Amino acid sequence: MTVANRRRSGDRRVKDVPVTIERRSGLDRRMIVESATAQIHAVLELLTQLADQGALRDDSRRLLDTAVLRLRYALERMEPE
Repeated sequence: MTVANRRRSGDRRVKDVPVTIERRSGLDRRMIVESATAQIHAVLELLTQLADQGALRDDSRRLLDTAVLRLRYALERMEPE
């Protein structure tokens, strides 16, 4: 069968296949947030270690400090009160 023949043939999709939608429970959503929280904690720890090494130039150090501050702010907003 050539490309031209395949293009002329009718629609080969025979049937619609239903897709099931999975709804997340409250527990699932909380576990995802907790997982994200744990990941942010790990990133903060790594960035803090990098900052403490003192091998960065002043402008890079300021960018790193800003990133750490923004991550801490995001983390505070994510953590349950």
